[in-house]
Amino acid sequence: MDDKLTTKEKIEISVQSGLQLVPYVGGALSTLYFGTKQEKRFKRIESFYEEFSDQVEQLQLQLPSVDFHEQDKLINLIEELNEKIERESTEQKRTYFKKYLYSTLSSPTNDNFDERRFFLESLATMTLLECEVLLNIKEQNNPVRVGSLSKPGIDLYAIVGSVGRLRMNGFIRLQNDNIIFNGGDDSLNDSFVVSDFGNRFIQYCIE
Repeated sequence: MDDKLTTKEKIEISVQSGLQLVPYVGGALSTLYFGTKQEKRFKRIESFYEEFSDQVEQLQLQLPSVDFHEQDKLINLIEELNEKIERESTEQKRTYFKKYLYSTLSSPTNDNFDERRFFLESLATMTLLECEVLLNIKEQNNPVRVGSLSKPGIDLYAIVGSVGRLRMNGFIRLQNDNIIFNGGDDSLNDSFVVSDFGNRFIQYCIE
C-alpha cells in the first residue's frame, strides 16, 4: 500500500494549516471550511448514486455485468467521475454526469477508453451555456451563424467564447461562406455544424 500523500492531499493540508494561522478565528475557520467541504462532497456523491440507482430501477434499464468491462479502466473512469461529482453544484451538470455513467456502464470500457476520458474531462469543464449552444446548433438542420445565437441576459461575446471552446474540443466544425457584412466582426458571421465527434459526445453525455 502506498502511504505517500498525493499532491491534492498536500495542498489541502497546506490550506488547512494556513487557515489555522489566521489570528483568533483560524482554528474555527479551518474546522468550518473543511468540515463543510467534506460534508457537501460526501452528500453530493451519496445523492448522485441514490438518484442514479432510482432512475435505473424506475426506467427498468438493463446494465451488463461488471465482468463485461475491463475493470481497471472502469474503476479509473468512476474514480475520475467521482472527483467531478464532488465539485459540481449545478443540478443540470449532475444530470449529464448520470447519463455519462449510464453510457459508460452500458458498453465495454475497453472500447474507446481515451475518448470516454476526454468526454468526461470536457463535460466537467463545460459551462451550461456551452452545453446549450452545442444543443442549439445540433437542433438546426442547417449551419448556424454565430451572430444568430442569443440568450436573454447573456452577452453575445460570451456565446462567441463558448463557440470557440466547443470548436477547440472538436465538437463543432466551421461551415460557411465567410461573407463579412459592412466590415462587421468576422466571428459573428462564422457558421457551424456539429461534428461527428460532437454528436458522439452529445449521445454519450447529454441526450
